[in-house]
Amino acid sequence: MLALVYKSAWDVALEERPVPEITRDNQVLVRIHATGVCGTDLGIVSGRYHASSSIILGHESAGEVVSIGSAVSTLKPGDRVVIDPTYYCGHCEMCRTGRQNHCLHKAVTETGVSADGTFTDYYITEDRFLYKLADHVTYEEATLTEPLSCILTGINQIQLLPNFRTIVLGAGPIGMLYSYALASKGVTGSIVDISRDRLKMASSITPERWQTHESFESAIEALAPSNHQVDLIVDTTGVVGTQVLANLAHGGYLMLVGLRDGISSFNPKEIVDRSLKIIGSIDSLGTFSTAHYMIEQHIVPAQKIITHTYPLDQYIEAFSALGCDLNEKTLNPSSQAIKVILQSS
Repeated sequence: MLALVYKSAWDVALEERPVPEITRDNQVLVRIHATGVCGTDLGIVSGRYHASSSIILGHESAGEVVSIGSAVSTLKPGDRVVIDPTYYCGHCEMCRTGRQNHCLHKAVTETGVSADGTFTDYYITEDRFLYKLADHVTYEEATLTEPLSCILTGINQIQLLPNFRTIVLGAGPIGMLYSYALASKGVTGSIVDISRDRLKMASSITPERWQTHESFESAIEALAPSNHQVDLIVDTTGVVGTQVLANLAHGGYLMLVGLRDGISSFNPKEIVDRSLKIIGSIDSLGTFSTAHYMIEQHIVPAQKIITHTYPLDQYIEAFSALGCDLNEKTLNPSSQAIKVILQSS
């Protein structure tokens, strides 16, 4: 089978790999049809996020069941499924205390990071990580289930009110999914992006009553002209950090979800005195089924967010559409796309 393999920073290539075989009775072999390109993939390729050498990249996937282990009773060959890639053992200290997204085995089981992923033709997982797709949901739409589940995990950490004035930094797929997930709870706000190309695309697909802005300052002025303070800021970029704390109202939330190294500073007295909350959130924690439902019911319009699709062998063009030039070894924050999908042959 063909697989997109990561060797080291800027060194990725298609390779022939053997089709994996079922070795345990609860495993399922899935024929991959579509996988979304995640910001984590861009971080790995550009050397900004660590991954194991020689692993197959990719983790936002959907496909068709090919074969099943002897103990699998809920699935059969031919079933269309979406894959929850966030493996957890269920037995370690993190899992037993409700932190499955930080399972202690993650260092060797994280799909597309420390274990082989889904930018390929076939993938093996356990039956508990597969969800059947309704007939009307395409494989491409289903790939947004995993990132949406991560967004819902973040939102679950907020005591959210529908009248929260909100700014989402970044009009990429995570920013767009945050806007729709928040809109489903009655929240309105603004999306900010420095890429005019991406912002132009985002402006036509934002949730009802949401706005787009080219700068944080203009978004603040539009939402809170009197005091320039809002209730919730979601930073999907990883480059803003705590410098926006002054623009949070008392009791406000700063949600950090961008995976980039950096150094931020804040005054602990200000955090205490103004009851501010700084929250980090990663991966999915008990939210995959809800994300699956929201896409199935078109609460989140997945098809609108997907702007580009490519066959797997055009991965260079796919990454380039997201500002990641594999030939020039550059990662540009400006982008010609929102969500890009790679389709297996």
